[in-house]
Amino acid sequence: MKNIILGTIIIASTIGNSFAACTYNLDASTAEIEALPSNIPTTKFPTITNQKSSFLIPSFPSNSNTFQMYMGTSSDIAKKILINSENIIADKGIGTTGEYAVEFLIDNFIKTPITNGSYISMGYSFLLSNTDKSIKVGTISLVNEQANGINLNVSLSKEDGSGENSYTYPISSIPAAGLRIGLFINQNSKQIGLNINGVNKGYIDSFTTTPTKIGFIEYGVAWGFTAGDPNIGKTISGELITDKSKITLNYAASTKDICEIPL
Repeated sequence: MKNIILGTIIIASTIGNSFAACTYNLDASTAEIEALPSNIPTTKFPTITNQKSSFLIPSFPSNSNTFQMYMGTSSDIAKKILINSENIIADKGIGTTGEYAVEFLIDNFIKTPITNGSYISMGYSFLLSNTDKSIKVGTISLVNEQANGINLNVSLSKEDGSGENSYTYPISSIPAAGLRIGLFINQNSKQIGLNINGVNKGYIDSFTTTPTKIGFIEYGVAWGFTAGDPNIGKTISGELITDKSKITLNYAASTKDICEIPL
């Protein structure tokens, strides 16, 4: 009987671990986000549900040059940015071998090119560090603006602090289900790759120091939507996807989510 009870406990524990969701906590408060250094007005996303954030396109005064930024991140990251925005130590542990994938699904966006001079973007930043220093900061954002149309803009800091590597990927159409962007990090080869809605762009950046931590910041930006614009009040939303059950793009064999669960 004792062995049966012990076996039941072990099985129950295994099942529990197998189905534990791999999550990232966007628990920074409005006060913490509004305290962050920024040259444009910044506040917390009005709506954050688990790892999905959204905002409604606001109306701006005519001839206004005011942007509005919305952000979501962990309380830990927000506090660390205030301490030292040049050397941010991430807050979620990541394995030091193998390949890891995360995705960002932008499922509500303006799908036709903007023609009235306004601007809208939705995306996220990822932070790679060890316990002592920041190793790599990247931003991936979907942007719609009159000057350049709809593009996915990617920027990755150089590890030596000398600048950044930037890439622009024109987006000709956004599927009804949204635009899904996959990021994959190969700890063995020390490379970072990108997948845009199923199109593998391969490795686009590299690093020399192996990161042991990862962190995320979701953000959205709006500007120039004035009275009468039909887009005012529309929902813009994006979801950070870290759990294998919701990761849907194709990656190399043996790729895992950031909690070490094989895809």
